[in-house]
Amino acid sequence: MNNETVYNPSEIESKWYQYWLEQKHFASSPDEREPYTVVIPPPNVTGVLHMGHMLNNTIQDVLVRRARLLGYNACW
Repeated sequence: MNNETVYNPSEIESKWYQYWLEQKHFASSPDEREPYTVVIPPPNVTGVLHMGHMLNNTIQDVLVRRARLLGYNACW
């Protein structure tokens, strides 16, 4: 068995991304579930990304995933 020592996203993510598209995991439409919304702040006027942006996006991702697990109709 040959274990890779470096993660190569192109080998893994193309397979999973296609699966997610086929299963319509990125699609959302109004239904009977309560909607869940995240208010996204406006873009940074300087155009310079920093660790705060990464933290903000990570928190948004966690909140939306949790809302989906709780049964909300959330699309981020």
